[in-house]
Amino acid sequence: MDSNQFTPNRRGSEDERAVSPVIGVVLMVAVTVVLSAVIAGFVMEMGDGMEESLEATGAASFDFDADEGAMTVSLVSEGNADDWKIVGDVTDPVNGIDGAGETATLACQTSDADADGTLESNETGTVSVTASIDDGGSTVIGDTEYDCSDVSSE
Repeated sequence: MDSNQFTPNRRGSEDERAVSPVIGVVLMVAVTVVLSAVIAGFVMEMGDGMEESLEATGAASFDFDADEGAMTVSLVSEGNADDWKIVGDVTDPVNGIDGAGETATLACQTSDADADGTLESNETGTVSVTASIDDGGSTVIGDTEYDCSDVSSE
């Protein structure tokens, strides 16, 4: 008996049978390269513009004592800011906030309270804390309204 009798009949020659798996591997590599390029494009694009939209952050708290006629402004968190200012209806410039945990006291004009600055109005007004970074603008990180109309000097 000849062993070739029992061998199944194959179509094509020995060289042609290996073409199909090679084409499959080439297509899989091509799909992987294209998918990698698309993902890399999204990742690289997400990083663009992050520096342009960088804003100063931080947190401030306000406590107005109507009996004393004074407001305490505290910097709770520095965030990424380099400089903080108290702005709004404030007569005297206040530079007393240099970092987290620092406080500044603002007094109504009719108050005898010892203060770092004076609230501009004897009625109502607004006080804000702004934070700024060296290479960017400033952002309001907290604000509040006050009412000095019921405060009198003693």
